[in-house]
Formats: sequence, C-alpha cells, structure tokens
Amino acid sequence: MLNLNFHPFPELKTQRLRLRQVMPTDAKSVMRIRGNEEAMRYIPRPRAKTMDDALNVVKMLTDGINEGKSINWAITNVNNPSEIFGIMGYVNFYPQQNKAEIGYMLHPDYWGKGYVPEAIVEVEKFGFEQINLQTIEAKIDPRNDNSRKILLRNNYQFDRLVQKEMTFQEEELDSEYYIKHLIY
Repeated sequence: MLNLNFHPFPELKTQRLRLRQVMPTDAKSVMRIRGNEEAMRYIPRPRAKTMDDALNVVKMLTDGINEGKSINWAITNVNNPSEIFGIMGYVNFYPQQNKAEIGYMLHPDYWGKGYVPEAIVEVEKFGFEQINLQTIEAKIDPRNDNSRKILLRNNYQFDRLVQKEMTFQEEELDSEYYIKHLIY
C-alpha cells in the first residue's frame, strides 16, 4: 500500500540541492520556468504567462499534495533555497500497481550541470523507501533526447512507445515510457 500522506512536507537534500515545497512566494520563479518556451518545449502543458497563471500552478501542486494525488519539489541551490530553478516530483500515482509517474523540468540556464540526475536519486529514494513504490515510470516526448539520456543514465529501461497518445495545441504527440523497478 502506498503512503500518500505528505504532511509535514518532506524536504530532501543533496550535496548541492535542497528540494522543498513550492510556495505562493515562488510564483515569479514558477512563471520564469513554466513560461520559458525552451523549458516547456517537450511538456504538453499551458505556458505560464501571468502571475495568476503561476499562482494557479502553485495551487495545483499544493492541491495534489493535500489530496495525495501527486508530490512535487522545488529544486533550489542548497545555499540559496529561496530561488527555485526547477520542479521535480511524482505527477501521478497508480496505487493498484504500486507505481508512480515521475516528471521534472528545469530552467535552461541550469541545464547541463547535473542537477536533474542529482535530484532524481533523492526523489527515487523517497519514492521507494517512504511512499513504498515498486515501480517508477517516466513519460517523455520522443524528441527529447536530453531527458532520455538522463533516464538511461539513471538506470531506467525503455518500456514502450505510444503513438498519438495525446493532443496538445492541435498537435498529436507520441510518448516514450521508461521504467525503473525497486531492487531488493
């Protein structure tokens, strides 16, 4: 059975990163990330164009935590936790399968510095040890080579390709699925 109670909110730390809850005071940073065309290129979600859009994203993330439907962390520098430059977490839970879908996004100014691989290790550890996940699944746009490389380097295995799985802004999109199982 999955443990989907995230109160108090679990902060995670690595050598360089602090992963904490996304708060309304982060709206400006959320807008900077979710409004950036490059950061959102392969993420089929509406862009944040206004502070209200960003606050709605924060509310969605908070509601997901409160309802036990998702949990997302703000990615910050351990020495400057007030400014977020990415978001990572479990965007969907599948309790019957002891499985969750992981997702992440990072502002392009922070790409190529190893932040996502560093953060994903802690988020996976939390998922396996605290949530009791057996499987973590990632769904990416097949055109997103960088995300695929991150997943493969972090020992995810290709699972399947689903063609025309969704439509976003009148474009039919394919999805590649990658999985990682708990190793006993």
